[in-house]
Amino acid sequence: MADSKFRTRLIYPLLLTVVLAVTLALSLVNVGETPILGRSEASIGDFLVRKRNDLGPQPISNDITLVGIDDKTTEQLGLFGKGIWVTRKPFMQQLPYFEKVYKPSVVAYDIMFKSVTHDQYDATLIDDPKRLKLISDQMLALAAGAGEIADDTILSGIVDLSFRLGNISLANAMAATLSDSEQTRLVLGYHFLSDRLDPWSEKAILGDDPDDLDEDYGLLVPYLRDVRIPEKHVRNVPDDYNYYKYETDLPDELFLDYGALAYIDVPRDDDGLIRRVQLIRGIEYHFTDPASGERVMRRIFLPSYALLSCLYHLGIGPGADDLPPGPPPIEVVFGESITLRPAESDPIVVPIDEHGRFFLDFVGQINDFNAISFVDVLDKPLDELVAEKGKISKQRYEILNNKLVMIGITATGTTDIGPCPINSNTPFVHIHMTAASNILTQTFIRPLTPKQGALAIILLWVLLMPCSVFLRPVWFSIVAGIVALGYFGTVYGMVHAHKFIMPVLPPAVFMLSSYFTVLLYNYLSEQREKKKIRGMFSTMVSGDVLNYLEENPESFSLAGQKMEATVFFSDIAGFTTISETLGAEKLVELLNAYLSPMTDIIMDSGGYVDKYIGDAIMAEWGVPYALPDHATWACHAALDQQKLIAELAPGFKKEFGVDVLARMGLNSGMMSAGNMGAETRFSYTVMGDTVNQAARYEPANKDYETLIMIGESTYDLAKDDIEARLLDKIIVKGKTVPIQVYELVAKKGELTDDQQKVLDLYDDGMNLHWERKWDEAIARFNEAIAIIPDDGPSIAMIKRVEIYKAEPPPDNWQGEFVRKTK
Repeated sequence: MADSKFRTRLIYPLLLTVVLAVTLALSLVNVGETPILGRSEASIGDFLVRKRNDLGPQPISNDITLVGIDDKTTEQLGLFGKGIWVTRKPFMQQLPYFEKVYKPSVVAYDIMFKSVTHDQYDATLIDDPKRLKLISDQMLALAAGAGEIADDTILSGIVDLSFRLGNISLANAMAATLSDSEQTRLVLGYHFLSDRLDPWSEKAILGDDPDDLDEDYGLLVPYLRDVRIPEKHVRNVPDDYNYYKYETDLPDELFLDYGALAYIDVPRDDDGLIRRVQLIRGIEYHFTDPASGERVMRRIFLPSYALLSCLYHLGIGPGADDLPPGPPPIEVVFGESITLRPAESDPIVVPIDEHGRFFLDFVGQINDFNAISFVDVLDKPLDELVAEKGKISKQRYEILNNKLVMIGITATGTTDIGPCPINSNTPFVHIHMTAASNILTQTFIRPLTPKQGALAIILLWVLLMPCSVFLRPVWFSIVAGIVALGYFGTVYGMVHAHKFIMPVLPPAVFMLSSYFTVLLYNYLSEQREKKKIRGMFSTMVSGDVLNYLEENPESFSLAGQKMEATVFFSDIAGFTTISETLGAEKLVELLNAYLSPMTDIIMDSGGYVDKYIGDAIMAEWGVPYALPDHATWACHAALDQQKLIAELAPGFKKEFGVDVLARMGLNSGMMSAGNMGAETRFSYTVMGDTVNQAARYEPANKDYETLIMIGESTYDLAKDDIEARLLDKIIVKGKTVPIQVYELVAKKGELTDDQQKVLDLYDDGMNLHWERKWDEAIARFNEAIAIIPDDGPSIAMIKRVEIYKAEPPPDNWQGEFVRKTK
């Protein structure tokens, strides 16, 4: 018997090998640009980083200081981008403080110093005496008592002039202070425009002098070439490297001579979070050689805002081709590293991937860095600080003197924010500060590549495979648990030591799958599958559907799959009151009398009754097997239920003394369908965002006194077979994007004339209220009520529009209504 059991266990290595192959496929095979398990894996890594940071302070560079345009600054100087900021005066006032008092090594602006842009903008306005005199005359006329300026071009000219004069003044301040300073370097941020299709013009590359065309005289390219990393110091560029080919969004041309340019745009991962910065970016441009007349292609590599700031802080100047013999001060190997060689310290080796991206080690929140408010830099008169240096705050001097100063917007309510692993809304300057801090402290953490992660899984397979053969199931379970604890302990240790982010989900999938495969493989058989199917679905689908599932088990997956379907939720209104009114026996009798006919309608229409939750019903059309026109079937079933409820309601009232009214919500889309629950007790169900939205539509009926609410996707699929009205644009709880919802009214062609008139009036009223024409909207809704006095949506919208009249929604309102409850 023992030999027989041993021979039986010889199949385990084969099963483990199959599990290994599946796990590796999930880990390595991409869907889009992300491995199947990639997003979840990234989230786990984020969690480990947060937990590490919670344990204590992490290495943050003391050489970096944030000068924040924060809440204190906006309180004193106004909202950034408006008022005094238009004149650039705060920046002009600050520059002398940096030059004469604090003397940082780098002042890097994470701010776009651009001109005003609009259709009538004229950059030459300041050089046009006639236009300037026209503006002057209009201003004098105002001073003399004129009521208004009638010429709109004058108003836009005043705005243009304000921006232009402000930029000129700031450019002069830069030229007079820090632009030629050996102590402090200026870095100015710019963007690469992903949506621009216009390549650089010949003037941008060769200049605008037809008699002297040269790349050194271009209106744009020379400023980028000044900070380029020499191509001969860049190696291993992938053959399929995606060079940027289109125009950049540079600062105003007035500033280009006074600061070094560095791009500040940061790409996001597929899930929207920022985990990487592209430290080096290759660009490609073409032009016609003035000497030969041939088309020429150039490629240059540019440093990011964080990298260029660090280079200047370390005393490394990019852009120079003539270097003394020996290793260059900066050397790039794509897929490996960027090596920085400061003159008086050891080299810094910064790991990058094949795209030049650097994985950020978020060592702290933005408040953990050295920081000072923008207005605190200039809180005392400059002359006083210069004359009495001994009275400068020592703490303030120490966090600014010879530091890498980054100036960025951190005020509450700004749009210059984004999500990162440790903060859902962090100022973008925090991203750059983290990158610079990682470089200066040489704190680098890297996720293992997919291939490296695959090797970790193979190692686990090597450890578990002999155990599965020679150990009994109980001992195999114990050993598997020890291996799992050891592996996941190592995972956390690597994060804590700022070394690697090792894969978690694929190894966990492999070990759990191996464990259950070894213990339960005999359980998998065709007969057991049939029994499972009948046990799961016999009371949930019609007999014809059940027979189909038994004969075609390959048509669906109990393990789970993505399917397009329509999900349905219904709930009896006021059921809590009903349950308190009736005794237990009567309540059960009522529920059975209600649920039985509703279930019949669902099953007869090809639906799957997922579950009952008290008086609530959850059902789907399109799972567990594909159903053409699933949205239409679901909508018709909902209408049939409402019709039957109306017929049964008088009997319920007479027999049980309660009014029965059911609200319903439907939504269509992709959802995960499969067995959910514990290993010993589970059921076939669906999950996903589509399901969650349907569950929220059912109670949302209360807002409009409707009975059936459907999502936009359901309406789009079934609109040829139903009559519905667009109810609203709503943001359900837990969401931020508005969605259109509809009231399902009738099957196609079954609307009465009065219903059609009400739907048309309601539609007019909604459009008028979205246009903020409150009174006209109320009039339309009242017309609808005059036809059908109990039209719930019209009544509800009148109340809402009255509120909007008293308290108008914000300027960025697009008509959405935010539900505060589920």
